[in-house]
Amino acid sequence: MESNIKTNLLENLQEQVLKRKAMFIPLLCVSTFGLVGYAAVDKEAPVINSNKVEVLYGTKLDKSMFAISDNRETLDNLEVNIDDKSYDPYQLGIYNVEVTATDLFSNATTKTVQVEVVDKSAPELKPVGKSNGYVIDVEVNGSNDITKYVNATDNVDGDVTPFIEASQKLDASKLGSQTIKLSVSDNAGNTTSQTYEFYVSDTTAPTIEYKKGESVTVNYGSQFDYTDYINITDNFDKKVTSVKVDGTVKTKEIGSTTLNITAIDSAGNKSEGKLKVDVKDISAPNISLSKSSVTVTKGKSFNAKKYLRSAIDNKDGNMTSKVKISGSVNTDRAGKYSVKYTVTDAAGNTATKTLSVKVENPIPSNAGAAATALSRVGSRYVTGGSGPNAFDCSGLTQWAYKKNGISLPRTSGAQYSATKRVSKSDLKAGDLVFFRGTTGGSGISHVGIYIGGGRFVHAGTSSTGVRTDSLNSSYWSRHWASGGRK
Repeated sequence: MESNIKTNLLENLQEQVLKRKAMFIPLLCVSTFGLVGYAAVDKEAPVINSNKVEVLYGTKLDKSMFAISDNRETLDNLEVNIDDKSYDPYQLGIYNVEVTATDLFSNATTKTVQVEVVDKSAPELKPVGKSNGYVIDVEVNGSNDITKYVNATDNVDGDVTPFIEASQKLDASKLGSQTIKLSVSDNAGNTTSQTYEFYVSDTTAPTIEYKKGESVTVNYGSQFDYTDYINITDNFDKKVTSVKVDGTVKTKEIGSTTLNITAIDSAGNKSEGKLKVDVKDISAPNISLSKSSVTVTKGKSFNAKKYLRSAIDNKDGNMTSKVKISGSVNTDRAGKYSVKYTVTDAAGNTATKTLSVKVENPIPSNAGAAATALSRVGSRYVTGGSGPNAFDCSGLTQWAYKKNGISLPRTSGAQYSATKRVSKSDLKAGDLVFFRGTTGGSGISHVGIYIGGGRFVHAGTSSTGVRTDSLNSSYWSRHWASGGRK
């Protein structure tokens, strides 16, 4: 121990002499025995007065944080060893730290001191983006969320932005300045408050949206409106009224035009765009047929050209004479055929139309029955009469058909069921014509024989007898049911 004391004293004396740049020869001549005698005087160890100390979050421990005293030496001359293996400066809490203090005479004291890591730093509020200071720029109709404009960070808790509290809500739809006080606290209760001016302004130019792209093609001769191809919107103005379009699209001239479009909102923000418009003949001629389908009786002639009404082109005009007709119809053979009409304009646009042709076998004629019935015009009407001089309606039709070798049931309802349905437009002489509700109700109640020209022969009533009438009269039109063919 004496050896250590000697060494420590010598080192201390040499250090003091060198620091002060003075020679104290008497001191240097002190004998080893004198030093030993001096050392023997100090047997008192340093005193560690601290029982518990607080240190700020993130702080490294050093001896200056502890209250340590010595009977002879200052803290600077004491050797202090801090066992901080269990200490974490980045974790709040209390740690037991062993501290050992040793003086120049090797007197040592060891004590376990409680070290509490505390957070006393408040979070920091900081504007986001380009905003600096206490004035924050907000785009009109932007977000009303304060945290989109100001963030908050804490040395311990990290991002505490979600915990920012505002003195009032931000209204980004209202132009002008809004004064709002923001506050945020960390988990340790440290609070920061700051007042900001949120300045809401319109700095966004109108948006020019191209509905069909920046280059479009329009048809020759069509109506052109740039709003069909461009939509202009603004973040604040409901409608942008200041729109200037330089350039004119002439749809009666083949060619290309570029429109320069300038849109300015009420705040003076300006957007510019270009729309290239190509005028071309892109539509085919319009072919018009008198019918889309026709029926031809087998053996009859067929002329496809007579069904072509016209072929008109938007640029080349009347092209009827240039229509090409393809496809053949064999009227000697029953079946279905197609005839195609084709025409191409000068721009190469081709149009086609198809006519469906049906060749049918001749329909057997019941014209003889019509003639037979006509021969009985003037005969009396008698209920249940079956001829040859008195008839009811179904008695006349049955008698006339029988005279021509065709069998029919006796009543009008049964005759309706025994025949094939025929529309009024397809009636032929000798076909039966049926009517509903002439005696009340909705069933088949009357029948006659079609004689052509929109007229029919029938046994009407006891006052009219057998006579002819028009199918198109108001009465018979109202009660019309259907034609019938045997």
